[in-house]
Amino acid sequence: MPSKKDNTTNLSNFRPKGKLGALFAQAKTFNQLNDQLFETLPEDLKKLSLCALKNNTATFVTHDQAVAFRAQKQHDLLLNILKDFEALSNTQKVVIKVDLKEY
Repeated sequence: MPSKKDNTTNLSNFRPKGKLGALFAQAKTFNQLNDQLFETLPEDLKKLSLCALKNNTATFVTHDQAVAFRAQKQHDLLLNILKDFEALSNTQKVVIKVDLKEY
């Protein structure tokens, strides 16, 4: 009887092409930026997550309305923190959104 081969795929080496590949690369970049931002953000804003960069606007999302309220009062602080990162240095505006959906 022939032995069964192990068809396990190592997903750490998975490199899709085309639009899916671009989304994977973008997600990886956002994960790295969020890890760095987590170290820099004040304790009361650590629940913020950078989710989009478009037209010099950084969009953060959180599940906590209180964190969103505090962040909206601290736009200047967030902009200064973002400008310390080379990849985010052109950011001119910060948008805070609340995601109340439970997954």
